[in-house]
Parts: sequence; structure tokens; C-alpha cells
Amino acid sequence: MKRLIFIFTLLFVYMATYATGWDADIIYIDGAEWMLLGKPIYSDFVLRKDMIAALPPQRSTSTANWDGYTAYWSIQHEKLCLDSIEYNLYDSETKKYRSECLPQDVLIRVFEKYTDGKRIVASWFSDDIRVASGKQIYYEHTLYERNYENERIIGIERGKVCSMKDYHNYILEGFSFSQLKNNADLREMFPLHIEQYPELVDVKQIAFYIKRARVDAQGNLVECKVKVYRPDDNPRLAAEMAEMLMAYHPWQVYYINGEYLALGIQGCIIRYDLDE
Repeated sequence: MKRLIFIFTLLFVYMATYATGWDADIIYIDGAEWMLLGKPIYSDFVLRKDMIAALPPQRSTSTANWDGYTAYWSIQHEKLCLDSIEYNLYDSETKKYRSECLPQDVLIRVFEKYTDGKRIVASWFSDDIRVASGKQIYYEHTLYERNYENERIIGIERGKVCSMKDYHNYILEGFSFSQLKNNADLREMFPLHIEQYPELVDVKQIAFYIKRARVDAQGNLVECKVKVYRPDDNPRLAAEMAEMLMAYHPWQVYYINGEYLALGIQGCIIRYDLDE
């Protein structure tokens, strides 16, 4: 078991190295279609291996869908059920891709241990799943780091639904670094007292890293930790920048799944040119 966990970890690290936004699975809940932002089959390495082996090797793959399949799920009688596996094949005659599903008898064979009558119940899976619909309001170019207007967190224990909570996500308008037109605007908004730092006399650019940031519902930056990583770590200069950032108001705030988040600030790198 430890060996399988180790192999799965290596696989995840490898795939994350070539990170891009991953395609979602599809799930139906009370007749409505949602995106399932995750891959429940990935939680069992052996099961995933057997399922991939059953797919045609000539199926289409991409960096957004490494294994070249989309799983279709549903919630039935409070259980997470796998309904079908879809993939795309290239038709050399029409020069177009066509969608096909893994034959039902093959699907049942692969997931034989998890069949309950005519259903495949994801009893190998115990974790939260996140499903989404509506307009995308935040996107980061890696895995499932994106958020939508409507999200639902569903707790699953051995395939059975044990909790469900809905969220309506939105953005509170305010300033974000992406709105800056040029570095002159940055210097005007956050005018550092460079004359107090003789060690910067020959420096043309400072790089700040915002390693921690928290915001409230009014767009106030209530916590901010800044580090100077170029030219050298300078705690006094970092503290001055942090103080100016916290004095500014309002910042753009993301309300995501019950929390106010500084997604456009946290982890941001600010390149501050000193040339006029």
C-alpha cells in the first residue's frame, strides 16, 4: 500500500509540473448538470490504472485531460454513482473528432467490485467533492484552481453523501495589481521613501513578494506580510511597502465558499522600477 501511495504521489507531482487548467468531470444532481472539479477515480491508483487500460489507446489527450476521458456522475438515493466514461476519437475520413463511451459491459467489468445492482457506486471514495455552475469568477492556470458563481461542497463517505453545502460566490470591486497600466502608476500609488535606503543607490528595480494577505468584507487589507527578494532581503523596506499596502482602500475582494479572500494580492510579485 505504501508503494502505491508513493507511486501515486510521483504521478501527481509529475502532472502538476506540467500544470494547466484541467477539464472537469460532469455530474447530475436532481436533473441539473454541474461541473465536478476533481477526479474521484484518481483516489484509487489501481482502479484508475485498470480503467485507463480499458480505454482505446488512440483516444485524444491533452494537457487539460492527460488520461483522455470525461467521467459522468450522478447523485442517486444519496450515493455518488458513476454513469459512464466518455472519450474522443479522431476520424481520419471526416477529419473530425467524435465522442464515444466505454461500453457498458467493459465499464461494469472494470468497476465490478463497486456495482450495486445496475449502478456503480463510488464506495472507494471518501472525501469532499466540489461541483460548480454559472459564470467563472476566478481562474489560476493549474489543476482545478478556479471558482464559479455557484458552488456546492458535497461530503462523501465511502460513496455515500453525508453533507452538502451551497455557496454563491462573487467579487467585491476594488483595486488589483492587474489594473495598473505602468510602473509609474505603481510608484504614484505607493511612493517609497527610497532616499532612506542608501544601499539602493545603484538599484534599478525592487522585487517584492506578498507572502501573506487577508482582506475583510469592506476591502480592507487586514494583514500583509511582504518580503524583498531582489536585490536582497531588506526587512525595513519590506515593512514600509506592507504599511502602504495596508493603508490603501478598497482592494478587490473575492467571496469564495464562505470566505473573503485576497486572491489578487496573496502570492503576488510586485516589480517596482526606480527609474524615472
